[in-house]
Amino acid sequence: MANEADGYEAFFREQYPKVMVKLIHHHKFAEQIAEDAAAEAMTRLLLDWKKIHSPIAWTQLVAYREAVRLAKLRHAPLPDTPLADPQAAADLAAAELALVTGVAVETLPPRQQKVMMLTLIDLKPEEIAEILGCTPEQARGNLAHARRALRRTLGMEDA
Repeated sequence: MANEADGYEAFFREQYPKVMVKLIHHHKFAEQIAEDAAAEAMTRLLLDWKKIHSPIAWTQLVAYREAVRLAKLRHAPLPDTPLADPQAAADLAAAELALVTGVAVETLPPRQQKVMMLTLIDLKPEEIAEILGCTPEQARGNLAHARRALRRTLGMEDA
């Protein structure tokens, strides 16, 4: 039990500032909203610490969703920021279309599905590699294959 608590405490010390920075500087949320969202995400993580297999991605996603929820509740304008990677905008459009059809992403091999989903929550290849236990080059390669396959499947480029 102590090791689990130590693991969470170490994770919290390392990741809490990173979540805050991402919400404030990357997503442009107000500092108070970012602080509240990061705290809520970390609290939820503690409650399910044993069940969460990818705590970095999970915490970032939960914190972002909580920040959006808090911004709406406080009538704060949602940040108007472009995605960090222009290619991610095309991926997002492809994924949205895939969600409508309900089949395209599911046609990808499992590793490409994971890489694509982590990319869509705005993780970098280095972060994806850490989560999936591979090299950043392998993550980039899987992402490139997934992008090509999605574009072909969705008719966005010639096969």
